[in-house]
This record gives sequence, C-alpha cells and structure tokens, in this order.
Amino acid sequence: MKKANQELNSIFSVAEEMVKNNGEDCFYYDVIDNNFIIAALDGCGGSGSKKYENYSGKTGAYIASRAVCGGVRAWFCESNEESNLPNYIQEALSVCKKYADKAGRIMGSLGKAFPTTAAIITGQINENKVNTTCYWAGDSRCYMLDAKGLYQLTTDDLDGQDAMSNLTNDGVMTNVINASTSFEMHNKKLVINHPCIFLTATDGCFGYLNSPMEFEHLLIDSLVKSKNMTEWKIALNERMNKVTGDDYTLCVAICGFADFEDIKKSFVERNKYITEKYMNSQNDVNDMWEIYKEDYSAYL
Repeated sequence: MKKANQELNSIFSVAEEMVKNNGEDCFYYDVIDNNFIIAALDGCGGSGSKKYENYSGKTGAYIASRAVCGGVRAWFCESNEESNLPNYIQEALSVCKKYADKAGRIMGSLGKAFPTTAAIITGQINENKVNTTCYWAGDSRCYMLDAKGLYQLTTDDLDGQDAMSNLTNDGVMTNVINASTSFEMHNKKLVINHPCIFLTATDGCFGYLNSPMEFEHLLIDSLVKSKNMTEWKIALNERMNKVTGDDYTLCVAICGFADFEDIKKSFVERNKYITEKYMNSQNDVNDMWEIYKEDYSAYL
C-alpha cells in the first residue's frame, strides 16, 4: 500500500433525523492547525426517554447528545489533552442535571439521566503519518477505510455481541455516558502511515443493513460512482436514508490522497471484490462473515 504525505483532504458529516427537530443524534467535526476531530453521538432513546419541561419537553437522550457534544467541542478547542476529556464530559452532564426540573430527574428502574453514546476520532497530522486516538462509549463506532477494506476500530459496549450478531440480536448496552451511574470512556491509539478514510458513525448508519460487508459496499460503491466530493455526500445520504429506521450520523475525515480522483481509483478494485464476493454471492451471509471478519476485526 502506498505511503503519502498525510494531508487532510476533506472533512464532513452526513446526518438525518427521523423526526424533525427531535433527532437524538449529534455530531462535531473540526480542524485546528494540524489536528482534526470527528465525533458522532447518539442519545439513548430507551433509557433516556424521560422528557424535561425545563428543556422544552425534550428527552434526556436529546439533551445528552448535544450537551456532551458541546463538552467534546470545548475539550478539543481548549485542551485536547487525553486525560482531560472525561472532565469536560462530566462538566457537560453536571450542567444538564443542574437545570433539569425536579420531575424530570425521577428515573425509572431502567432509566438513566442524560444517556448518550459517543464515537470520537482525533488525529494529529505529520508529514508521513497520522497519530490517531479513538475515544468511545456505547455502540457508536470508529472505523478506518482503506484500499484493503473497512476496519472497525472500537469494540461495542454490548453484552456478547459482534458486528454481525448484533444486527439480529438486540444486545444489552453495558456502558454508556450518563449522569446517574459510572461509565468508562475507552481510548485506543493508532499510527497510520498510508492514505485512508476515518469514520465515526451512530448505529443508524450500519444497524439496519444485512451485514458489515454491506456497510462497506455502501461506502465505497457510492464513492466510486460519484464525480466529486459533493456527489459522494449526497449519495451517502440517499443510500442510508433508504435503509435506516433511525436517526443516523456519519462523520468522515479523508487523509493522504492526491485529489478526489485518487480517492476513487484507490477503491475501484476493492469495490469490485466486495460486490462479486459478498453482494452478488448466494452463500450464507454468516459463512461469508466468518471470512470477512478476519480483516475487518484486525484492529479490535
């Protein structure tokens, strides 16, 4: 795989809410000097379904994703030190609790105060590499996509489920950002020295497809059939809109390519391979997953 000067080619998001002005996803992306961030958050609508009068009747899930996203933004702009991120998140949650009405603070046995998932990638771009850190809690994911395929970088906080089994078995969330119980912000460091695409995604992007292979195909098939970056964003949005049954948020940071044509060319062969081996195959999808997951899980 070719090495290249690791410049940031593009950074953007694709997002949609099922109920206008009541979507429980939130996102943030930014670039400061040679550092970038992409973050996707998904307020947990089940455990965070309580509505708060002091917050215009919005749910705890709606408030949480936005408040924690604001904390992530403040951290990136003011600190960007790994050890400080939990403090910024806790501060955001404390503000949520401070201004919540009394009735809204009453939680049921399964409820949590202001619960949200988060998937965050930060990158520091140097001449020949990107020093990357993934931060996450819950089932939103960090990914890397390159000419050899799609890689899940983060492990879902789901009880006993992998990327395939969770599509049909509704796993129990074992860790989520919230204001009422303890939680963990996981982190993982990677050094990448070749052209690639970083992604953060809420489960509305991948959770309604038939397999992880189909998610990769959605990403790269829409890419190679687009004429420019704008067309690719539109195609991503249209394809996810057709299959999802939830809010969805995808944040994208592209590093190390010469231009959009170079990006497309890098994925033409991989798209042919995925289409022929997995999308057009009559083999059992679980058998195909056993083959696909070896590379897909390489960073887990």
